[in-house]
Amino acid sequence: MRRAFTLIELLIVVAIIGILAAIAVPNFLNARVRAKVAKVDSDMNALSKALEMYMLDNNSYPGDHDLDEYMGAQRGLFRLTSPISYIASLPSDPFIEKTLATTLGLGNSNAYAPNGRPDYEMGSGADNPGTQKVQAYSLMSYGPDYFDDNSDHDFFPFGTDVDRYSPTNGIRSPGNIFKFGGDYTAGCIILDWGRELLGSKCGA
Repeated sequence: MRRAFTLIELLIVVAIIGILAAIAVPNFLNARVRAKVAKVDSDMNALSKALEMYMLDNNSYPGDHDLDEYMGAQRGLFRLTSPISYIASLPSDPFIEKTLATTLGLGNSNAYAPNGRPDYEMGSGADNPGTQKVQAYSLMSYGPDYFDDNSDHDFFPFGTDVDRYSPTNGIRSPGNIFKFGGDYTAGCIILDWGRELLGSKCGA
């Protein structure tokens, strides 16, 4: 006589599979986020090395690179690829939302507009006017929340709010990923929405 599974046994198997799936799926999603964060760190290190080589040759960093104006004036990272190649090609930020609007000139829409590019953003003090001209840069990734939590890069490093991503707040927590270089402490950067000030001219 053949023995079949009872309903109770089937329910137990289904429950065990459900528990394993509940454990495995979040871990898989978190592993993907960690892999993207590691890519951002590697990309920013490569860009920083290219920026330092550019600085040695030109005595200045390139200007801003913003997704909403990369076809206009604020396309500084392109100077790393031409006419002298300090980096083979510009890496893409894995945390740029692919469903952004595609109307040119609206926020970061150019990332996925026609001919758009999901580049990292860069705030540069090299093209600031007057006393705000500082040889410093800030590379920025949107981070796991796929949102620009930073107020403005245009006058970096003066009056720039920096909401930094930290995995200790949760692997998918808000905040942008930053890498600073040059004389960025000569300006005024407000870290984590006012809880900390960085820079010799803060509060002056």
